[in-house]
Amino acid sequence: MDAALNRTFVLRDETHARRLWAFLRANWLPMAQAGKPLAVAVSEHKAKRSNDQNRLYWVLLADIAESAWVDGRRYSKEQWHAHFAGEFIGWEELPGGRRSPISTTTLSVPEFTTYLERVMQYAAEELGVETCTA
Repeated sequence: MDAALNRTFVLRDETHARRLWAFLRANWLPMAQAGKPLAVAVSEHKAKRSNDQNRLYWVLLADIAESAWVDGRRYSKEQWHAHFAGEFIGWEELPGGRRSPISTTTLSVPEFTTYLERVMQYAAEELGVETCTA
């Protein structure tokens, strides 16, 4: 599919609905005739975490990585990211019995706020790390 036709419409008012209808009206038939029919899926829109939340999260992880020691070891912010995602969001099963943390990108803005609070609480209570946001 042409990148210009890979679109997401969030319907907040009638103007947005009209834009969606105009897009479909202009593109469904030519695409179908070209053997590339459009697929339409409808679901509730959930805003993903904000850019500000993401920046705060990585500053927080950097604080933890620079200050935390566990069993005489320090870990990178990427390792802490994987640890917290797995512990607070969950794990996915992989082939061979391995596990991978569920991505933080699956969280909505309110869910990510709760996640950040849990990471900060863990840092303070379990690691003794005072973070930039505390």
